[in-house]
Amino acid sequence: SSRVDSSRSGDRDETAAMLAFQARRVLQANRQLSRAVPGARNFWNISLPVLGGVGGAHITKYHIVRPGKDNVEWDDFLIALPEREHLASMSKEVPLFIRYLRVVTDKEGRQPAFQAFLERAKSGLVVESDVFISTEELLALMWKNGYSDSEKNAIQFTFPADYKFHYPELSVLFDLTEEDTYKFCMRTRMENSHIGELDHSMVKRQGFIRDHWLTFGVGIVIFKYFPFFNYYFGVKVFGTSMWCYTMWTGLNRFIARTCRRNEYMAAQKTAADVMQGEDKIVSSMRRFANDAKCVEHLGTFKEDTESKISTYRAALAQKMQQDLSERALKQLQAIYTFESGMGSAMQELVVVEAAASFKEKFPKEKALQDKAFTSAVKSLSGASITAADCPVASHFESAFKSLQGVDLATIKGNAKGTLPERVAFSQQAKETEFKQTFMVTGAEAAEVKSLASQAKSGEGYDFAKLSPEASARLEALYTSINAKVGYAMPDLVAKPIPKTSDSAANTYIEQVNAKLVAAASTLRQARLTAFVSAF
Repeated sequence: SSRVDSSRSGDRDETAAMLAFQARRVLQANRQLSRAVPGARNFWNISLPVLGGVGGAHITKYHIVRPGKDNVEWDDFLIALPEREHLASMSKEVPLFIRYLRVVTDKEGRQPAFQAFLERAKSGLVVESDVFISTEELLALMWKNGYSDSEKNAIQFTFPADYKFHYPELSVLFDLTEEDTYKFCMRTRMENSHIGELDHSMVKRQGFIRDHWLTFGVGIVIFKYFPFFNYYFGVKVFGTSMWCYTMWTGLNRFIARTCRRNEYMAAQKTAADVMQGEDKIVSSMRRFANDAKCVEHLGTFKEDTESKISTYRAALAQKMQQDLSERALKQLQAIYTFESGMGSAMQELVVVEAAASFKEKFPKEKALQDKAFTSAVKSLSGASITAADCPVASHFESAFKSLQGVDLATIKGNAKGTLPERVAFSQQAKETEFKQTFMVTGAEAAEVKSLASQAKSGEGYDFAKLSPEASARLEALYTSINAKVGYAMPDLVAKPIPKTSDSAANTYIEQVNAKLVAAASTLRQARLTAFVSAF
């Protein structure tokens, strides 16, 4: 019996070992299945096949991608059911909508509503980014609510198909409350399982430090009953580990946020630099857009240049002739004006000088004073006064008679003499002014000859021998004398060509500039030689 009992106990042990082995294989298979099938959850090693098996959810390999933004979390509105303060906001520019709203409000007589919306959107309309309806959805709603075809066409032809009407726009456009338009837009987005933007700072779980140390406290309470879980391990090891994990979490969030911000700013700067570089490349390429025509132009360059040079010479000669005629005409007009002024001023000059001579004689001559007294007495007595009795009339009459038959050119002028001498003095002063203004004086001619003698070199002249002061004076005489005689000096100044960044081209430019300097020197030599030769 003992053998039988021992054999039975051995069979039971073997059976138990086989059952334990099969149980471990099943559990391992379930664990591998739970790892291989996303979405299958295990709770205390108990699989929930309704989530991962037949009739459950099958999670595909495709991931929904949205653009990454700072402090933005993307989620399905139907699942998240966000509150209004959880939504991410943005600033929207609405120039097209404002123009359309102006027409609608003017037609409906709602100008105050337009002004209020315009003031609100002046610096950007702040809205929740995903609380909107599209153009197609708006057109469908207008059709359901019986709007006319003209109203629907106005929306369709004004706004693009991808335009988003946010709830403040719908509110002012259809004269509804913003609360109703907000709820309707959110309902429309939820029905479409819209994945929108949420404010991460509002939807993230708050108080991670509280959670960490709550975990530490619960862990201490639970594991203090386990063997070998003493004070050192609980406080020193577990507590220090939790403190390090808390600090790592906080620093990781701060560093990650800073790194993302700096990376985004660097990416924006890189993109701006790339765009700027592309613009510069395009602008540089535009400068060489007509390079293919260079060969064609070079083929006819010689003929074109010769024809243009001949045309330029003819135009230059015509321009110089026109300038000479115009300058001479102006000079003759100035001479005529001066002479006319002298003739018209002569009569006034005679009267002024006669009056001046009477003022000088009257205090000195006793006869004039007595004559004036006698004339005054006769005037008071009522007797008639003749021109011979009046000293003023008699003086002017005698002065005017003294000018008859007198040649003013032969009389020596005197500012304090008789009337003919006074008039002659003024006339001679005018003639001197005329000579100084319109004629070359002897002093100027002598100075030109003196400077020409300094530049004399053999049979010709070398004006490079003159000092800088003498050269400048000769140029000044050339300008003033030509202006007096009414000669228009041609302006043939050739400006030097500026250098470029090409060294080979700069060599050619230097040669051209040297020839320009030599041509200017030759032209100056010929001009001054002709000038001094006239004297």
